[in-house]
Amino acid sequence: MKKVFIFSLLFALTACAYVDPSITDQTTIYYDSPVRRSTLQVSVHPKGKQYRPLTAYFHPFVIQQHNSDSEYLSDSFAAIFHGAWTEERLFPILEFKPGTRYLGLNSALDRARRRGADLLILGVVPYFYAGHTVDDTAITIQINIYSTGNGNLLWTMMQSGRIEDKLPDDYIYFRNEYRLSEGPFNKIIRSMAKDMALPLKAWLPDPDTDFQFANNTRDVQANLVGTTQAPTAMANEDKTMEQELPAETVNKQKIDGNSTSSEVKGVNLDIQFAFDKATINQKSYHLLDALGEALNSSDLKGKNIIIGGHTDAKGDNAYNLALSKKRAEAVKVYLVNKWGIAPDLIEAVGYGKSRPLNEGKTPEDQQKNRRVEIRLVD
Repeated sequence: MKKVFIFSLLFALTACAYVDPSITDQTTIYYDSPVRRSTLQVSVHPKGKQYRPLTAYFHPFVIQQHNSDSEYLSDSFAAIFHGAWTEERLFPILEFKPGTRYLGLNSALDRARRRGADLLILGVVPYFYAGHTVDDTAITIQINIYSTGNGNLLWTMMQSGRIEDKLPDDYIYFRNEYRLSEGPFNKIIRSMAKDMALPLKAWLPDPDTDFQFANNTRDVQANLVGTTQAPTAMANEDKTMEQELPAETVNKQKIDGNSTSSEVKGVNLDIQFAFDKATINQKSYHLLDALGEALNSSDLKGKNIIIGGHTDAKGDNAYNLALSKKRAEAVKVYLVNKWGIAPDLIEAVGYGKSRPLNEGKTPEDQQKNRRVEIRLVD
């Protein structure tokens, strides 16, 4: 009876591992060797939260360890990391150009500026060892993020990861054997990239923040002054970040005032524009007047806001990003000229098609995605 139970258990394990069953010999269960990661070290980070979207240029990695395949590995390692961060939707545009040699920080910053990026992401690999399927594989990655505007270093994060050749676990009726991955660097780098995305996701605007739509002054003011649906999602993200980051990093962020629990207040407006232009349709003037009246109220007068333009999914990323920013700037001009809002209180940014509310299968859904978002900056 005991053997029947054991074999039933072994077959149940086939969902997560490969089982080589045997009636007469010891049954072997094969597992893929797991990725082991060190504690993520965040030694440099900005204070406060970033309220506007940032575009980034992702440079090929700098391989500090001498190797005859440095150029190939530089592109390959960076491509894996870039792919993982693209999946996280951290930036509206995250451009990666393989084959670019590193000629120094100033050269990399100039290259990022020429592409119109707000940030330069530069990865450094001080150590790696390729064991493939016969030995351990390990890599250490440091990610530095610079502002292209002034060249300041905003973030420095470092982590090590490895896949080890693990000895079998031998039991009476079965044994666990561990297989080394055929693509170990892909598994390790992706895992580390996901870890390093956590602090950035807490710093950058949440791509899934869902503000309410408003069509009158009272609703606009209520959404900008009162609570929105964002805190619940952000609170869950805060807990995840604190679980993943080392205690000393989380505590330092709280001491510096960089806690991720700040509530983001905002509202969506269904502003319509001329096709493929930044010209505001007259039927949307009443929404902008409602916004202007709300911003001149006692609760909001003198407050800083960010106007974010959004587009539907038609067109490429760069084009939509530029169009959405022009539309946000058109809204700013309206508020300044008609409602006397100080221009230095308003920042106009473009999100392009990176933050859709829905899949855009119908004209109505596409119009919702072509919204104008107003965020209050604390």
